[in-house]
Amino acid sequence: MNQPKIKAFGIQHEEQGADRVTNTNALTTGCKNGAVTGASLVGMKSLKEIEEYIEQFGQDARFELSYQMSAEYLAQATPLIRGRVVSAHACCPSTEFFPNLASADPEVVAQSLADMEATLQTALEFGAKIVVLHAGYVTDLAMPSSYEARKPILARPEFIKDIRHEDGAICGPEYRLSPGYIPYAERAKERLVALARRYAKSAVRLAVENLNPRVGYLFHSPEEMLELAALDPDLWLCLDVGHLYITSFAFGFDYLEGLKTIVGSGKVASCHLHANSSRNGRYRDDHFSLEQNGFPLAEVLSIVAASEANLIVEAVEDLAGNTRIVQESMTGRRLL
Repeated sequence: MNQPKIKAFGIQHEEQGADRVTNTNALTTGCKNGAVTGASLVGMKSLKEIEEYIEQFGQDARFELSYQMSAEYLAQATPLIRGRVVSAHACCPSTEFFPNLASADPEVVAQSLADMEATLQTALEFGAKIVVLHAGYVTDLAMPSSYEARKPILARPEFIKDIRHEDGAICGPEYRLSPGYIPYAERAKERLVALARRYAKSAVRLAVENLNPRVGYLFHSPEEMLELAALDPDLWLCLDVGHLYITSFAFGFDYLEGLKTIVGSGKVASCHLHANSSRNGRYRDDHFSLEQNGFPLAEVLSIVAASEANLIVEAVEDLAGNTRIVQESMTGRRLL
């Protein structure tokens, strides 16, 4: 299968005048431990939605830049979000492909690193101190950022053979120990360390996100996240509580204990907060509101609070309502 030609992606930088923000993490939203509560812009599809969110939270409104934000949309949103950005999700501005640091194709790796450099520059422009990353995939191919474009690649024979649960093309816990998985994970780890050190020179933390356990994706389990955390002092984690919820059903481990394991690494820089309708035999990355589908929100927030990580709502609905739930819970004003 021939891959489309990957073009170099450049962005224009604004003049760095007096309005440049150097540390938005110093501005908190009332969490007891000083962590920041905010929302991912992946759930806001228009400038009006951003404005409405800011109207509700005023000076406390904080954001994570989304990998779906084009350079044009990012420029349009800048007057609204400047001084309010605490993290960025790679790649930002958006690119045709996600980074694949696991690839053995030098062109794919070179483009991935170029896109991560552009994302670092975006983070620096907005004063964000964390960049969240999907580290890579069990393929040498460039992985499209559009899910519709990804599906044909993920349906290839080399992926199908490792599917344990057809619903969602979900793997089992043995996948990470398979001969087809290990070389990709090891390449990704080596490049993550080098990239994290590059980011650290600019005082930005690179945080690897645990993905949902779909065949072809890297790094799903608590054990893998602990391995990543131990690789290098400059490499950090983004704990996605919704993805881990799916993995707990697919792999058969206790969800809350899994959260405690990852938080116990001491390397969680950011948490993505959302719920889903997963259960035994059903695996859905819905990104629903936090109080839906019996999601154990009180227990989850109690555990992640110990990490002192930023708490980023990544639901695709009622971002303001979900942010308020988290804020009030973390300040003790809400009993869940």
